[in-house]
Order: sequence, then structure tokens, then C-alpha cells
Amino acid sequence: MSLVLTLMYESLVLNLNRFNLPRRPLVVSGVALILFLCADVAKATDSRTASKLMQSMRSATDTLNYNGIFIYQRGAQIDAMRIMHKFDGREERERLISLSGPRREVIRDGQRVTYFFSDDREVRIERTEPKDFLSVGLGDSIEYLTEIYTFSIAGEDRVAGRSATAINILPKKRNRYGYQLWIDDESKLLLKSVILNRRGEALEQVQFVELLVNEDLPDVLFTSEIEGAGFTQYTNSSPEPSIASVVDSSGWVVGWLPVGFKMRNHKLQTMVESDVPVSHMVYSDGLAMVSVFVEKLKARSLSIQGFSSMGAVNAFSRVAENHQITVVGEVPIPMVRKIASSVEHLTH
Repeated sequence: MSLVLTLMYESLVLNLNRFNLPRRPLVVSGVALILFLCADVAKATDSRTASKLMQSMRSATDTLNYNGIFIYQRGAQIDAMRIMHKFDGREERERLISLSGPRREVIRDGQRVTYFFSDDREVRIERTEPKDFLSVGLGDSIEYLTEIYTFSIAGEDRVAGRSATAINILPKKRNRYGYQLWIDDESKLLLKSVILNRRGEALEQVQFVELLVNEDLPDVLFTSEIEGAGFTQYTNSSPEPSIASVVDSSGWVVGWLPVGFKMRNHKLQTMVESDVPVSHMVYSDGLAMVSVFVEKLKARSLSIQGFSSMGAVNAFSRVAENHQITVVGEVPIPMVRKIASSVEHLTH
């Protein structure tokens, strides 16, 4: 469940955690980790079936109309949200609404994403590449992912009153988390997801409790109900420069990443709370995501060093060359720290 991902990364480090979402929640229950006992031929069949279901899930997430309520659990905290998605054959429209805590919404209309925060009376508008609020990231082909993860069928289950097939996604090395996805047999939408640590313990869980598919969703449902007088609006609609030009202008590079991670984006952005540009580098292995933030420290500004965690998302911060370096990602803490330690500034 992917809004989760994007928002949580920026939330944890750059004070956008007011929406309190997961970024691309994924899943796995501990009992699913015993499938390695299957024969090689059965494994290969399972892998092909799981891969096909994953491809169908990605297509369904983008092209179907659906309206549902899901819960997100991180430790003892549970949040409820409603998601509505509509596809007209050309562009996607999506609306995510918090049902617990302060009233907050995110609305996506094609490439335009608007964030509404009633508690701070703020509206933020961004023009960005399309991102799924729901479903796994899947930035690469399933074939690429099979080089890093092992896919298998865990069995049949029911979620939100719908029949589903559970898929295990287990890392081939200990530098990543494991996942399990429950995919709706009828619509192929993701109904439930879990992220597991190395001991098979659930770090985060996302699960639909109500879902209607292929509904007729009128346009009025994609209009926020919380915007009003007195709200402050921030807009960032300028086109983003190429990754290469941003890399050259920032000079900051990441020297080490787990095998399989590739740069997806690199941009210089100015946050509402500060006028200091932040270099933001995004890496993904096609499933998990890691963000690297580099911000110049002002005179007498406070620096942050050390670890913090939020469900399956870990962060590590350090100071180098009068800059705050923070790495946030869905990878174990030792990996986050190693990535942060490798960040350096290239001098020309």
C-alpha cells in the first residue's frame, strides 16, 4: 500500500509524518516461511504462479475502480483509512482519507497530488510522477525481483470476506525484509500485506476490512471535504530537472547499497519548514525503497544523530561536512547505518 511508502519516508525525516501512513505496506505471516521444504519442481511452479499473480495485481491496482476501508497496524498503533480509486482509460484519480486521528486527506489527479492537513490548516500541492497509494511498489519486472527474492504460494485464505491467495516473498540474503501478500482471487487487488523481520515477526500489517470493486464512482467523491477558509496553501508545480543534472549540482553520492538497489530519483527540494534545499535521493530494488536526505546545517541549528524506527521503516542520521545526512528505508537497521556511512561529497 504505497502512499504509505512515499509519505512515511518524508514524514519520518522532514516532519511530514502528520498523515501517519505506511508507504507501500507489504506483508508476510511467520508461518509462511516453511515452504522451502517443497521439491525443486514444485518451487519453480509456485514461483511462476506467484509471479503471474503479482503482475495481475499491478495491473488491477492501476486500472480498476474500487472503494474500500483498510487498517494499518504498526506495533500497538492502529489507524483506519478509506481509499477510492478511479481510472477513466487515460488517467487515474485517487483519494485517501484518514478515519482516525486528525482529519487528513491525500488526493491524486493524474500527476497532481494534493495533501490536506486540517489540524495545521495546510494544503500542499505537488506535481509528481504517478504513485500508487495502494499496492506494492514493483518498480521493476518480476523477473528482476526473482534475482533478489524467492516467490512462492503460501495457500488460500479469506480477507474482507473475499477469497484470496497468499504469496511469500522471501529475501535471498539477510539484508532485506520478507513479505507476504494476499491477492484477491476475483479482482486481483491486494487485500492484505505484512512485512516480516529476520525472525519472521510482523513489523507492519495492512488489511482491507471492506472493499467494493468496479463501482461507479462520481467525480464529487474525489473532492476534499476539509479544505476551507484560513488554510495556507503551498504549491510546488515546477518540472523536475533530470537526475543527472541534480547529481552534478548537489555533489552528494551514496557509495554503498545492497546489491539490486538502483537510483529512481534525485531531486533538490525545499521544505515548507525550511528554506534550505535538501538533496533527496531515492533508491529501490523494485520492492523495498530507501531514501537518502542531505541538508546543510545552519549556524546554531540542532543536528540529529542516531537511530529511529517506525514499523518496518528504519532511519539513521549522522553529521558530515556540516551537513545532516539521514537515511530512511525498509531495510534492517545495520543496512541503513551502512548506507548512511557511505554517503560522501564529491569535490571537483
